[in-house]
Amino acid sequence: MQSPTPSNRLRRNRRAALALLLLAFALFVWAALENGQGGYAWLLAASEAAMVGALADWFAVVALFRHPLGIPFPHTAILPRRRDQLARRLAEFIREHFLQEDAILRLVQRYSLASGLASWLRQAKNRALFAEQVQQLVYRALQLAQLEPLRQSLAKSLGEQLRQLDLSRWTAQLLQLLTEDGRHQALLSDAIARLDDWLTQESVQEELAEQIERLLQRAYPTLFSWLGAVVDPANLSRNLARNLVRAAQETLSEIHQDPEHPKRQAFDRWLQESLLRLQQDPRLQARIRRWQEGLLAHPAARDYVSRVVNDLQQWLLQDLQAPRSRSRQLLRRGAGWFGELLDTQPQLRQAIDGYVEESARRLLPTVQESFTKHIEDTIRAWPMADMIRVLEEGIGSDLQYIRINGTVVGLLLGLLIHALFMLLATA
Repeated sequence: MQSPTPSNRLRRNRRAALALLLLAFALFVWAALENGQGGYAWLLAASEAAMVGALADWFAVVALFRHPLGIPFPHTAILPRRRDQLARRLAEFIREHFLQEDAILRLVQRYSLASGLASWLRQAKNRALFAEQVQQLVYRALQLAQLEPLRQSLAKSLGEQLRQLDLSRWTAQLLQLLTEDGRHQALLSDAIARLDDWLTQESVQEELAEQIERLLQRAYPTLFSWLGAVVDPANLSRNLARNLVRAAQETLSEIHQDPEHPKRQAFDRWLQESLLRLQQDPRLQARIRRWQEGLLAHPAARDYVSRVVNDLQQWLLQDLQAPRSRSRQLLRRGAGWFGELLDTQPQLRQAIDGYVEESARRLLPTVQESFTKHIEDTIRAWPMADMIRVLEEGIGSDLQYIRINGTVVGLLLGLLIHALFMLLATA
């Protein structure tokens, strides 16, 4: 059976309270017509007190929401008249009892977000759900990004951000990061080792030999023709290539093995000078700024970036709609990997939980203030009629029991007072 709505319950209780008042009035009239003699005296006293109690409680209940009978009695229409104060106190109550800092932090500490996420990601259906939801979110974002006004707005905003970027300072910071603790020398050693491996490849040496042969033939055709009558040009080119590679490898090996090699020191000086110029040379900074502005303003550069972004968007949209989407598979595997990482790394879970707790501690004052203001503003913005209707539907039906109880209690008190009066009269 369906429970009655708040408005139906309010009307039902109002009718019950009114029916009791009318019953008390009918009993009063009946007793009065019988001159209030004998047993009717008891009925007259009880019904009279019941009517007084019913009317007094009706006045009190109605005075909460409006002026009784439309007459502006003092201290009536309490809730509408004190709406702002009610809004402020309700907001403060919720903030102090539901958004209190210690309670929120205890809740965050009790329920570990990292452990809960790890447990949730253990199940394959949850990983699939995560991938599906992220996929839908990305798909909608890409569709939105295709709208021309949004594309123009994003392009304009991105261009402004790139123009404000201090490329000189950013490059200097990158170089400074690379040179800390000798990182640039480690990168140089790695580059030397890779270059040495590349030069030892037979295909690379053959390609170098062909390049040398073409270069000699083009630069010195007469000498090359004369040499061709004495030696095979191909063998000569291969020998030159091998000798060049051997000389390069010897030089690279010396640089690789000697931490104090002059070339390494020259590399150090060049980086330090470049870093200093990027930080202090206004002419270099201005040149970089002009290059940056020119690149951003060049139509070809803008068109190229636009095409690349559009192609990437189209590829992602097609892949996200495909039955066997690679993006979805990557998201699912990524979710599984992250869940396993959380499951096996307690330090990572502690770090995440600590970050969540610290974030909650930092953001809570702002949330409290915003939530409190939102409650106050919402209640103050309510139309008065709507506010009274909502409050009456919320608590009005229970308040009708005050009227019902007032009628019953008044009746009993009327009987008691009449009994005391009769006792005193016979004493």
